[in-house]
Amino acid sequence: MGRILTVASSKGGGGKTLFCCLLAPGLAARGYSVGVIDADPNSVFSAWYKAYTGPEIRCRPEARDIQVVDLAQAWADELDVVIIDTAGFGNLTAAAAMGCADYVLVPCMPDRGSTRETARTIEKVASVAKAARRAIGASVALSQWRVGGVAEQAALEDLADYGVTSILKTAIPDRAAFRKLTFDGRAIVTGVLGFMVDKLVDELAELAELEKKEELAYYGCAAKNAR
Repeated sequence: MGRILTVASSKGGGGKTLFCCLLAPGLAARGYSVGVIDADPNSVFSAWYKAYTGPEIRCRPEARDIQVVDLAQAWADELDVVIIDTAGFGNLTAAAAMGCADYVLVPCMPDRGSTRETARTIEKVASVAKAARRAIGASVALSQWRVGGVAEQAALEDLADYGVTSILKTAIPDRAAFRKLTFDGRAIVTGVLGFMVDKLVDELAELAELEKKEELAYYGCAAKNAR
């Protein structure tokens, strides 16, 4: 049985789709079979996937709440990891995606609006887990982050004031290459930035209790898409 990872936040533009664009190829390059369910009605990930070049991943848009759960559970029967990219606003589909998840990743940028919505999303995960009467882990993923920056330090203090304690150590910085990949469909799995994504995958794999896999020898070979 594969693991279901939901990327969620009620704030739009917080980096949810970016993290999916980084994590899916990063996990696939590690040897995991990966599927991404694009549960955002704007279908940003699906548009990116049309030009995708990288290790093989599966993608399907599905923004309906019941169908998202059914598809995630069906894919988890055959894939190692199922990632659900949710919309940037609170809706029933996002709640359903969190409810069926084994782990939830909540992106947060260094600004007051992001920290507030991040705390609310973490609370929502806890509420959904209580309703489901099972544990659902959740962590904050730092997006567009400058380590040691004044705004970033204020954001961390704000998260602490909200009682948010689980924060991934690997932060995704505000780099042009990360913004560019949303246009060109290129997977970042090698080089300095690829190493950063690798560290992020390491952390998430441990937290979400993913089965160990051997890394594939992937060095920019031809695109492999499972549609």
